[in-house]
Amino acid sequence: MDGSCHYCGTTKGDLRPYGPGGSSVCFPCVKNSPEREKVAREEFLRQLDAAGSVVELTPNGPKDFNRRRLN
Repeated sequence: MDGSCHYCGTTKGDLRPYGPGGSSVCFPCVKNSPEREKVAREEFLRQLDAAGSVVELTPNGPKDFNRRRLN
């Protein structure tokens, strides 16, 4: 995932799109508080639901497996 962490601004490490509105976040910042974990969990579930019934989990979030296979 490109970019920087929504909370701390780091560009290092493993960033995932589970911050507010799908923004990038790093693991230490997500684990920093229960509120941030809740936001990350809700964003992941929103993306998972939007991806379809057969999902591939990628570093850039859940993707529709069938759509990816066709491209």
